Amino acid sequence: MNILLDSQPIELPMPVDRATVGQALDAARGKLSGTNLMIFGVRCDGVDVSPEHLDQVLASPAQGFTRLEFITGHPFDVVSVALKQTRMALADTFVTVKEASEALAHGRIPEAMSALVRCLNVWGQTHEAIIQGGSLCGLDFEHVVIHDRPLLDWLHDLARQLRGLKGAIESRDHVLLGDILQYELDETLRDWEAMLTGIVEYIERQNLAAQQPVERTITP
Repeated sequence: MNILLDSQPIELPMPVDRATVGQALDAARGKLSGTNLMIFGVRCDGVDVSPEHLDQVLASPAQGFTRLEFITGHPFDVVSVALKQTRMALADTFVTVKEASEALAHGRIPEAMSALVRCLNVWGQTHEAIIQGGSLCGLDFEHVVIHDRPLLDWLHDLARQLRGLKGAIESRDHVLLGDILQYELDETLRDWEAMLTGIVEYIERQNLAAQQPVERTITP
């Protein structure tokens, strides 16, 4: 079988027939020490492994595949792509919120709750994506300012609003939920979307600055 890191063959520290895909991944990561790169993609027999199937694939025997490929990238690039995907998932919840609001207004409570739970999952993942992505890029959440607000304030506000929505769902306060859905969430989601755009732009600026050649003054 072939085990590749960015199209370059790599050797495993153990026999392939005893290795899992996860152990092959660890070996690939070892090759990246000191490179400022990270693995952001796994491809098995030409098929990209989706995040929801990653744990299952990593636990699988490596010899179950003919070709394993590990794709690398700079953390700035990886996080930028991930946050753009998060922003798209967030944008999709605009429609789901409207569906939940209409269902709640017409007394279709189970339908409304199901839609809101889906939204909460996406919003919770948004919070985690910002924290994990920012940490990978070394962002100082307290001092990085996005749209005139420190990123830490954005995160605290997002967490507070998630707790409020979750509390209203768990307490079955349909009146409060109706008010939030009708009068607050649309503006809140637009703010979160703008926040994500601001973070992506900040990260891309940092990435660009990191790639600029450093001018050196030679003293005779």
